[in-house]
Amino acid sequence: MNPPAKVRICYIIGSLDRGGTEGQLLELIKGMDRDRFEICVVVERDDGIGRLEGLVHALRVLHGDSRGSNSTVRRVYEGTASFSQFCRYLTAAQPAIVHALLPVPSILAAGARLIGKASCVIVSRRSLVNCYRPNQRLGALADIAASRVADLVVGNCQAVIREVISVDGVAPARTCVIYNGVDTDRFSPGQSRRLRQELGWTDEHFVFGMIANFIAYKRHDDFVRAAAVIKQALPSARFLLVGADRGQRSAVQRLIAETSLGAEVKILEGTQTPELAFAAMDAYICSSETEGFSNVLLEAMASGLPVIATDVGGNREAVADGYSGWLVPSRSPARIAEAAIRLATDPARRREFCRNGRRRAEALFSLDRMVRAHQELYTRLLSHKQQSPWARLIPCPRVVLDGAPQWPSSRIGSHGAPGN
Repeated sequence: MNPPAKVRICYIIGSLDRGGTEGQLLELIKGMDRDRFEICVVVERDDGIGRLEGLVHALRVLHGDSRGSNSTVRRVYEGTASFSQFCRYLTAAQPAIVHALLPVPSILAAGARLIGKASCVIVSRRSLVNCYRPNQRLGALADIAASRVADLVVGNCQAVIREVISVDGVAPARTCVIYNGVDTDRFSPGQSRRLRQELGWTDEHFVFGMIANFIAYKRHDDFVRAAAVIKQALPSARFLLVGADRGQRSAVQRLIAETSLGAEVKILEGTQTPELAFAAMDAYICSSETEGFSNVLLEAMASGLPVIATDVGGNREAVADGYSGWLVPSRSPARIAEAAIRLATDPARRREFCRNGRRRAEALFSLDRMVRAHQELYTRLLSHKQQSPWARLIPCPRVVLDGAPQWPSSRIGSHGAPGN
């Protein structure tokens, strides 16, 4: 008896360059059951494709690339070329499911769905729209259309899916949530602290850190303003910022100089070994004014760090307030500083948060859980579509796979933190 045919999944993404979404896709591909699924990947650009070596059945690089172009005509031309290449590839490959990640690939996949080149399309929404839609009216309309055309929209947290439903007008029946996964072996307590030593810090110092590219919405300026307050109360405090420059680093450096923190703050370029950066820290701070579902928060908790994070986007779903860390309002450096000072001076609470954060990462956000959820989703979606030739017109069954995190959580004030 012949074994059942494998289900061919085609992922489309801009590139495999290092980033949160790209990393999650790579981990998903690594974990997929090769006895059940055959993996194909389409990328717009060839950045990072070496990371896929030996992992996929087929890889296709599209010719279109509009990076750096300020010409609308040029972008339209390149986009049209990419779409044409993509459709030709789908005609030849005939995947059972096309899964698109990030806005432009989602638009290409939805377009292919509309003209009959793809029989089943999933698009993944991984951030809130105020991260990427402002001042891009045509792009926003195309992104909304892609969400509505797709058979299913997968969000990486409940906050993202609520926005897909309320802002984009997607029926709840065509949405589901699959949380990001974190490598709890790579990100774990007890990693080498050599980076801390190289930075000149000893165990007598208390190090607050943040790993985030220098983008306006990450609000590094709030981190620095909070650091200035923390330093006044805790002379042993030190601060570590890790991330690539996306146009904001020089402004942050000027603010560091203005607040006389030059000796206490270290800035490192983005790293390929973030686990060593976490090991150099005693607590993690997220000062963002918007987030989808932060991989870095999961990595910090898995590394055994207590977390202080702004209460935006999916941060409340990652960090159980008062259990594995504290949530504070966005754009509030004073509240960040208050929570940080309390954390640094309360070792019992700090140890509690460290233990609970690690447990939470292992129980709710493992890579295995993320991979199994995707495989279950693909199986359910194909089963649904095979029930009827009119399945495209029938809402897919809505499933929040594995459920939302249900762990102890309460407001920051009830646990004795500032702001009660």
